[in-house]
Amino acid sequence: LRQRLGPADEQQIRLLLAVSPGQRLRTMMDLQEIALNTWQHRLRKAHPELDDLSLTLLIFERLHHAKPKL
Repeated sequence: LRQRLGPADEQQIRLLLAVSPGQRLRTMMDLQEIALNTWQHRLRKAHPELDDLSLTLLIFERLHHAKPKL
């Protein structure tokens, strides 16, 4: 794992360890919201014909089939 981490990664880990677990969780949730909003915006642009429910189902389908990056 250490071989895959660079100086910026190590600095980010230090910064995350310096805040409370609650703040780390809040940051994670904020980043998740940004990612989901980005997906929703892109899919809405690509599929303007979809209603809100269909768009949400498409988002969940894409999330289900997304491959985790390791």
